[in-house]
Amino acid sequence: MNNTRFLFLLLLLPGWFGQLAARQTAPKAAPAGQPPIAIPFTLTKAGFVSLVIENNEGIRVRNLLAETWFPAGKNTMYWDGLDDLGRDRDAARHGLYHVPGKFVEPGKYRVRGIVRDSIKPFYEFATYSTGNPPWRTPTDHTGAWLANHTPPQAAVFVPAAQSPVKEPVVLLGCYVTEGPDGLAWVDLTGKKRGGKAWIGGHWTAAPFLAVDKGQKALPQLAAYTGSVWETAKLSKQSQLRINGLVNNPAKNDYTVKLVINVPVGGMDNSSSTNIMSGMAVHNGLVVVSIRDRNFIYVIDAANNKLLDSLTVPHPAGLGFDAQGRLLVLTEHQLLRFDAFTETPSLKGQQILVDKLEEPVALTLDKQENIYISDRGQQHAVKVFDPQGKYLRTIGKPGAPKVGPYDPLHMNNPAGLAIDEKNQLWVTEKDFLPKRVSLWSLDGKLLNAFYGPPKYGGGGTLDGEQKSSFYYVEEGHGAMEFTLDWQKGTSLLKRIYYRRDSADLRLAFRSAGPETPLYYKGTRYWGNSFNSSPTGGHSTAFLFIERNGLAYPAAAMGRAAHWDLLKQERFKTLWPENVDLNATNQKADAFFIWSDKNADAQVQPDEIVIRKGLSGGVTIQSDLSFCIARLGDKAVRFAPTRFNKEGIPYYDMTTPEVLANKVLPPASSGGDQALSGTNGWAILTLGMAPFERESFSGTRDGVAMWSYPNPWPGLHASHTAPVPDMPGQLIGPTRLMGGMLPMDDKLGPLWVVNGNHGTPYVFTQDGIFVASLFEVMRKAPNWRMPKAWRNMPLDSITLGEENFWPSITKTKEGDVYLVDGGRSSLVRLDGFNSVKRLPDLGFSVSVADLEKSRNYHLALEAASQQDRGPKQLSIGRLASQPVVDGDTTEWAGTKWIDIDKRGTRAYFDAKTKPYDLTAAAAIAGDRLYIVYRTGDEKLLTNTGEMPVAPFKTGGALDLMIGANPQADPDRRKPVEGDCRLLVTIVNKKPLALLYRAVVPGTKEKDKVPFTSPVSTLLMDKVEDVSSQVQLAGKAGNYEISIPLSVLQLQPAAGVSIRGDIGVLRGDGGQTTSRMYWSNKATGITADVPSEAMLVPYLWGSFLFR
Repeated sequence: MNNTRFLFLLLLLPGWFGQLAARQTAPKAAPAGQPPIAIPFTLTKAGFVSLVIENNEGIRVRNLLAETWFPAGKNTMYWDGLDDLGRDRDAARHGLYHVPGKFVEPGKYRVRGIVRDSIKPFYEFATYSTGNPPWRTPTDHTGAWLANHTPPQAAVFVPAAQSPVKEPVVLLGCYVTEGPDGLAWVDLTGKKRGGKAWIGGHWTAAPFLAVDKGQKALPQLAAYTGSVWETAKLSKQSQLRINGLVNNPAKNDYTVKLVINVPVGGMDNSSSTNIMSGMAVHNGLVVVSIRDRNFIYVIDAANNKLLDSLTVPHPAGLGFDAQGRLLVLTEHQLLRFDAFTETPSLKGQQILVDKLEEPVALTLDKQENIYISDRGQQHAVKVFDPQGKYLRTIGKPGAPKVGPYDPLHMNNPAGLAIDEKNQLWVTEKDFLPKRVSLWSLDGKLLNAFYGPPKYGGGGTLDGEQKSSFYYVEEGHGAMEFTLDWQKGTSLLKRIYYRRDSADLRLAFRSAGPETPLYYKGTRYWGNSFNSSPTGGHSTAFLFIERNGLAYPAAAMGRAAHWDLLKQERFKTLWPENVDLNATNQKADAFFIWSDKNADAQVQPDEIVIRKGLSGGVTIQSDLSFCIARLGDKAVRFAPTRFNKEGIPYYDMTTPEVLANKVLPPASSGGDQALSGTNGWAILTLGMAPFERESFSGTRDGVAMWSYPNPWPGLHASHTAPVPDMPGQLIGPTRLMGGMLPMDDKLGPLWVVNGNHGTPYVFTQDGIFVASLFEVMRKAPNWRMPKAWRNMPLDSITLGEENFWPSITKTKEGDVYLVDGGRSSLVRLDGFNSVKRLPDLGFSVSVADLEKSRNYHLALEAASQQDRGPKQLSIGRLASQPVVDGDTTEWAGTKWIDIDKRGTRAYFDAKTKPYDLTAAAAIAGDRLYIVYRTGDEKLLTNTGEMPVAPFKTGGALDLMIGANPQADPDRRKPVEGDCRLLVTIVNKKPLALLYRAVVPGTKEKDKVPFTSPVSTLLMDKVEDVSSQVQLAGKAGNYEISIPLSVLQLQPAAGVSIRGDIGVLRGDGGQTTSRMYWSNKATGITADVPSEAMLVPYLWGSFLFR
């Protein structure tokens, strides 16, 4: 939050806080007065304050205030006596922040809080990134580098005449990208000059590139791109996409011109990268290798026509020499064929080169020497003369491996290009690292360009030695970088983990080791904070360092998600009635593994499995595993002992219970737990007695606090609005690391990522500390045109789907954040300013709560004065409408708005604002009311409280002041004031009529509505279901009731008080009440308040 926003909030004090407490939504104007319960506090200096209120047992009842600026000296916050323990799921689905509250019980309470300075982010430098700046820029494509999803794969030289910058460039291409450029043009020093994201369709860019050097080349096409992708989403059928690039120097761009799309059969994720294997072009004829199908397509680019498919066993890279002869790499050979005649054919085959290992691509220099990227056990570029004689090898030969990184070695060399300066460009199609290397033709390494990081970025700074930085590519491995903090650079030091066929296969979607953990002199790593981008992961692995490399040492989690445990040798370990291959609850089982013999493999005697469902797993600095859900408990397994190799052992039978009655995730986020100090533990889940849409915490296993989380995850955030008050959570996803150690009085802090670009910081006892950066849709994205050290970043957002930020506190006491998508290091100044405020005890009396109820009514009265009076015109129809829920008979009727609040979903959801409207009419001797709600399940109601269905679900509501002579400003109901509540219970209509005043009613016959605060007496409640007609259709509802039942005698020109509303419910309880006129209805957990008739806040019904 910026200071200007907080100054604005400060100017609204104290009335702003009154409305915040009353409705917990930000007002547009400060109301008159303030809630009656004053909470004084004193600040030694100005700062951002967060306050919470707890009852006499220390249980949180209200998160009163979050990160709001107060001046130094004496201050007062006001509270209305409501808790914030309810949740309104329906409101959240309509993009509306609404936390239903109920009055607390009279008694003793305590306010606790924290104060802090501004927490300001400053840019340090980017890691594993090429580009200046190393991120996408707002107006051109010169920032960032290449694709995030796939490594560089293709390269081709383009002379100045065909370059969009009018200088010679090299085109570098990748296969699939999401955001950054998949095709870039760089000058001959490697400086990026421009780029394009997708070419020829969604997702794909340029995994294959070619330039036509023939005399009959099509002059308008500077280069060609090739790729393979689905014909349509989820079609599982692929097409070959061949496109030409038309130079457009006026815009520093290439215009894409379709050459041809060719269907090439079935496709799945595993085969998509292997269908196309090479491309070249000569005199307008494009040749394309389809390796696994043993043929080469020949395409006429001028006429957009597929000419033929020529049979070649396992063709790979292709090229043409100066004479137009076709060069074809196959499994182990380089073949040469005669130049094409008018009818393309493969004639004059010669084997130029034999005994290649795994050739991929080729290019030629000015002397027609042939350069071949070869893999197998070589992973180097081999050079041959035009007759196929071996000349030399470029790059240090050897297969990819773990260990210290050698820049002279290539990993999976792919596309090759030689520029006019006789420099060899090699794209290395590998993730460890992604690299483009630049060599002299005699084999000297001239330069290398690394990165970028994966989609969502990531990486973790080592808090013990901040010169070390760890980065994981899911499914591939992990790299360690050395950071030079003086120069602001990163240098790849080692590949400390690389998956190959001999390695232990980890569980489903388990990432490599990234979070460093130092324990008794040994370095370990965990993967619990970098396996799932959206929440807790179902398994976590602990790795141990041996000789600079990481080896799996222990693991815990959901057994069915580790395919290894489904092998026959482990089936005797399955508990009774457990089947890990099942797709139902029979697969629910939890495992613990410790690598007792330190061979980084799994033996049956190292595994223990127990029956039961488990949730997200985290690994802490003491090597303990926290399980967010094991059954309905959150537990912690601490090491019981270590063997001589440093492998920790865990006892399945003796977990520490952190929490009981833990609730499952409400969406894709959360499902993680951490233990803190002094018995505290946190969960990014709800637990009983709190609600599911919550963060919550315990002390010594007892539930102590909750925090509202109405949009709990990435998918839920698609329906969320822009936050309108401090401390509002929008789409929190995954923890960004373990507990951050602070001073003993404050205790550790923890940070959770938010899908809308804002991480959230909390204390271990659940006090909101800060939201970092700005939320998306309110601030610019990370697209700054330049990068410099100490650049302030507090006015930007980290953006949506910024999956992999992390946070670290160094042993020097500084806090750094890895931003996520850019893998940039950000210094966070101000963390050490967080201090606790002195606790304050106070009492809440019955009188205080009565004042609070009156406060809400006064607040609404003041708002109505500002809005002006509301009037509903009720006419008389010539004929009686059919009560069937069809609104076509109401055409031409004036509708009134009951609720129009909310936000339209901005992405991938059908959420819309509420559109609740109603109309009324008289026909014959009956009153008709029609409601348009859009909710076919609105009238779901358990009816568990016979006289109070307004407590137990949805309903249609009508308030009537039948006596036109009554004082319209009456503060208390009089005879004739009544309420009709209509719902459905047990599939039958239920209609109750509440009469506040019925003269002659004996005290004992009155119906009480009681709460701990007060009791309201209603003279009469009668069931009028038999006299009410009700019908619904597609979320529209019609009701009809005799005028006599309401004691209503309408006449033209008569005006009475009245209101129309709707109650919404969820899970057998009413979560919100909304009315056309009286908006002071936010309380849904205080029976007297919900039963009360308040005629002076109703509107006017004018009969025509």
